[in-house]
Amino acid sequence: MSRIVHIALKCGTKENLESAVKLYEDVFGIYTTYDKYERGHLSHHMTDGNIDLALMLYDSEDEKEAKLAGAGPRIHHIGIEVDDRPSMIAKIEANGGKIFSDRAEGALKYFSPDGTLSEIVAVGRYPTKDKSELAKISHVTMHVNDVEKAKSFYKNVFEFEDVSRVDENGEQQIALTDGITTLRMVQCPATQTPAIDCWGLQVVSPEASGKKVKEYGGEILQGATDRTVFFRGPDGNKAEIIAKA
Repeated sequence: MSRIVHIALKCGTKENLESAVKLYEDVFGIYTTYDKYERGHLSHHMTDGNIDLALMLYDSEDEKEAKLAGAGPRIHHIGIEVDDRPSMIAKIEANGGKIFSDRAEGALKYFSPDGTLSEIVAVGRYPTKDKSELAKISHVTMHVNDVEKAKSFYKNVFEFEDVSRVDENGEQQIALTDGITTLRMVQCPATQTPAIDCWGLQVVSPEASGKKVKEYGGEILQGATDRTVFFRGPDGNKAEIIAKA
């Protein structure tokens, strides 16, 4: 089965990127693997031992790929590892997805029917090492324009499996999994543009980790509890800390 292997965070400045790297290394044990420059941006790659976390700094907001997810810091895309690219491209298009990048490109970007940007990559593109002892990247949350359409796409194309469904105060939430990482999809208002809202980390103590995040320049968005806390990292992107089960 296909699996989520990559989360790309768009940063505003070099200083923001460097501060975020320091936070993710010291607080969550996510360590650097390599740096790469291509297509008008620097990518600083890190990993928790399973998922590649890339902090990206574009030369300009006018770069073609910089425009894909919108201006300013934001979660740019996720990457999904697949065994057979040609057949997966056909499945993406057959299920309403739209290919964006050159079909020969190693990281093939596409827009899914839910309106968010993702990419498919071959097995082994992103190197992994020993698992972090402090945290595990556990989930990604998307705000989508149609949760049922989004669910069908990820189940039909990537064979992700059901985890849960919640309908509360008119807000629909569906969670799927690749077997390791959870993909949450939340119905967004008609006035809101679909986007990847946040990424998540699983730790022993969200409250303790939240305090450290603040010490390293992160902004706490909700009061830390023993179960969960939301924060915005120095890179400008939203993340969620949850307690280990």
